[in-house]
Amino acid sequence: MSKLKTFFEVIKPKQTFLLMLTFVFSYILADGRFGVIFLFAFLATFLAVSGTTAINMCLDKDIDSLMPRTKNRPLPAKKIGDKEVAIFGTLLFIASSAIAVKIDLELFLVILAGLIFDIFFYTLMLKRKSPYSILVGGIAGMMPALAGWVSAAEFSCAGLLLATLVLIWIPSHIWYIAIYYEEDYRIAKVPMFPVVFGVEKTAWAIVVANTLMIPVLALIYLFLKLNLIFIALAILIVLVFLYKAVKFAVAPSRDGARVMYKSASMMLSAIYISLLFGKLI
Repeated sequence: MSKLKTFFEVIKPKQTFLLMLTFVFSYILADGRFGVIFLFAFLATFLAVSGTTAINMCLDKDIDSLMPRTKNRPLPAKKIGDKEVAIFGTLLFIASSAIAVKIDLELFLVILAGLIFDIFFYTLMLKRKSPYSILVGGIAGMMPALAGWVSAAEFSCAGLLLATLVLIWIPSHIWYIAIYYEEDYRIAKVPMFPVVFGVEKTAWAIVVANTLMIPVLALIYLFLKLNLIFIALAILIVLVFLYKAVKFAVAPSRDGARVMYKSASMMLSAIYISLLFGKLI
C-alpha cells in the first residue's frame, strides 16, 4: 500500500487534477457528450499527463534533492528507485498513446506534443538554461485543454483559444510560487525568472501576461457565441485578479506571492466555469 501511494505521489495529483479540469471544461465547451468516447479520451489524457509528470520527476531528481521544498519528494527521499519511476511513466504514456490512437489521431498528436514540449524542450533543453523556459513549458500545460476540445470536435481556432487561456495563466502559476521559493531555485541554480530578473520585474511580467486574457476571452466569445453576461463575468474575474496582481507588483512580498499563487488557480477555475455557463445558458 505504501508503494502504491508513492507511485501516486510521482504523478503530482493536485497539478494533474487541475490540468484534467481544463480537459473536461474544454470537452463540454466543444459540445462533447458524456459517454464512452469521453471516458476513453479522459483516460488517455490522464495517463499522458501522469506519465509525463513521472518522467519529469526522474529528470529533475538532482534539482529536487537540493531544494528544501522538494527534497522530500519520492525520488530524492529514496522512497522509490529512478528506474521504477522511469518505467512507470513510460508505460503510462504508451498506454495513453494506444488508447488515443484508437479514438482520434488529433488527440494522439496533441498528447504527443505535450510530451515533446514538456520533456524535451522544457525540461531537457531550457529549464536549466533560460529564465524564459516556462513559456515553452506553458505550451505543454495547455495541451490537456486542447485534448479536451479535439476529443469532442475537430481542431479549430476556438479550441486553441481555450487552451491559450492556460498558456497565459502558467506564468502566474509558476512565477508566484518561484517568488515564494526564490532561494530554493537560487540554491539549485535554476534560472527562474525571479532569480534572474528580480521579484518586481517578475510581478509586472505576470500582470502583462494576464492582461492578454482579456482579448483572448473576447475572441472566445465571438467564436463560441457565448452568453454575453457570462463572458463579461469571466472578464471581470480577470480584472479583479489583475487589480490584486498590480497591488502585489507595487509592494511585493514573499507571503503575498503565496496568496497570489493560490488566487491564480482559483481565477482559472472561475473563468472556465463562467465560460461553461455562458455556453449552456
